[in-house]
Amino acid sequence: MGRLIVEGLSVTVGPGGPRLLDNVSFQVADGQRRALVGRSGSGKSLIAASVMRLLRPPVVASAGRVLLDGTDLLLLDREAVRGQRGQGVFLLFQSPGSALNPCVTVEVQVRRAAARRDAATANERADEALATVGLREAARHYPFELSGGMRQRVLIAMALVLEPRVLIADEPTTGLDPLTQAEVLAGIDAFLRRTGASLLFITHDLRAAGVLCQGAVVLDQGKVVAEGSWDALRGSGTAADALVDAARRVAE
Repeated sequence: MGRLIVEGLSVTVGPGGPRLLDNVSFQVADGQRRALVGRSGSGKSLIAASVMRLLRPPVVASAGRVLLDGTDLLLLDREAVRGQRGQGVFLLFQSPGSALNPCVTVEVQVRRAAARRDAATANERADEALATVGLREAARHYPFELSGGMRQRVLIAMALVLEPRVLIADEPTTGLDPLTQAEVLAGIDAFLRRTGASLLFITHDLRAAGVLCQGAVVLDQGKVVAEGSWDALRGSGTAADALVDAARRVAE
């Protein structure tokens, strides 16, 4: 059984309105690293928003289930959903600044996250997490004093202390220079190795997907058109062919 199962998910603009996602199904097994790839506008980030229960009216999940270890997240009330965020499933945002408090230092924010799991060891675990992602020297800075890549690594440090079962990374390397991209990917890899969490890596960056993941789910116009290993995806359909060929050319 998959750790995260998306089953028959449809997202519409209002009940009975236009479909933005159409009967999307896939799963991420325990400890598995899967990429969710597709052209811009194919619906990738809508899947992340659906899993995290961040859709806002009139956009609604009109059909399907999103199961985290057997619990349907779409059926939970607000309080129960908050309980799953962070320790159940953690989202790395494309714009990490929106997830951080600009008026509180990095150190304090990571320690507060650590206290949600164990207050007695929060400071020690926060310091270790910041060191793991290379931010020991930046701990007493405020988020607005950091680069985009550094803010992304602050979120990875938060994930390290919360130890979620599933990490969703939504375009975490978009707009970053190659060196900073490498630092963020290394931080994600360190998190996964430390915690054994499952990864859903949402991206249009096929180079990054190839670094972290052994295969992908391919989305096109709101539908899953192919999935499997990079080798299996080759020849499986027009959208998948184009993406996998591009990934291979970039990697060469």
